[in-house]
Amino acid sequence: MAFDILKIGICNKFDDGSQAHFKRLMEIYDVEFVEFNTQIEMLESLSDGVIDLVGTSGISAFELGFSANKKPEGFEISVFLPRRDPTLIMVSKDNLEHLPRKAKIFTKSKLTGLQLKRFRTDFEILNESDFQLNNLSHSELIGKLDELSEDCNLDAYIIERSEWNEFKKKGRRRTLGMQIGNTPSRQRFIPPPLRGFSVLISRSGFPSSIFEGLDDSQARICFGVESRLYLEIDGEELVGINASIRRISTISKTLSEEGGLTLDILDEKLLNLERFDDSLKDVDQMVEIIIETLDDSGKITYSLEKKYLVGDDEFRILKIFLEEWQKILDLTQR
Repeated sequence: MAFDILKIGICNKFDDGSQAHFKRLMEIYDVEFVEFNTQIEMLESLSDGVIDLVGTSGISAFELGFSANKKPEGFEISVFLPRRDPTLIMVSKDNLEHLPRKAKIFTKSKLTGLQLKRFRTDFEILNESDFQLNNLSHSELIGKLDELSEDCNLDAYIIERSEWNEFKKKGRRRTLGMQIGNTPSRQRFIPPPLRGFSVLISRSGFPSSIFEGLDDSQARICFGVESRLYLEIDGEELVGINASIRRISTISKTLSEEGGLTLDILDEKLLNLERFDDSLKDVDQMVEIIIETLDDSGKITYSLEKKYLVGDDEFRILKIFLEEWQKILDLTQR
């Protein structure tokens, strides 16, 4: 089937950095990007045939009704671009552990604020209302945060990596990562759900093979996991969720560094699986899910982790995962 230039709708407002991602990875294709004011306008134009595809972020797709097992009638996600890094960035002169006592740190996310208080209770966590910044655009906000830092009214501020890539790209930054390390500053910061995804939405039946070289199966799996969990917990604001696909050797190394019995349990599980299924001897990756929330003080963390092989029964595993998570919340009366 031959096509003229394909028209792809993108939002003219910042959308988790997805716009730049599309333009960079799709420059070799015959496409034209058309800007819209809202996601709804794009979907309506797609339905009317004005455009061929909608390019949007994972979180925006979720808000439009797309998740692991749900989608608006007549539409589908045809392509998942490789996922961008969903971690958070701290802009500051010093590392997290070297910030001054009662350091003033800005973050828009209440979840991130509690994670910072978990690391050091003396931190003073500030948000938009503390500086009357509520009505600023992303670029205006980051420019203002820079000014506040230069004037010593802030010791650090936290932004999403996509915001750094889009608006900052200079200054001293530190990654707030997801893996626990052996140094004091390597504390876990699970990001808000569904960050870093870029998806192409089409009308049902669109020949997605046109972009076969772009479609990323790992991003598709991770979006499915995170979107289903996020949907089941009703979009809870104070929950961090991350699903990733990691090499078993990398997982084993991380578990070995953290210590404890978990590594032995993983090794025993893999050995038993190989005994019953020869095809699993060549499997070298697992899906890793982490979910966490904190109490209002940041002193107590409630978290759950699971790792499973890509070929496992995902529906059953996620059902068990959600049941276990609900039990944790019930015990803590959250």
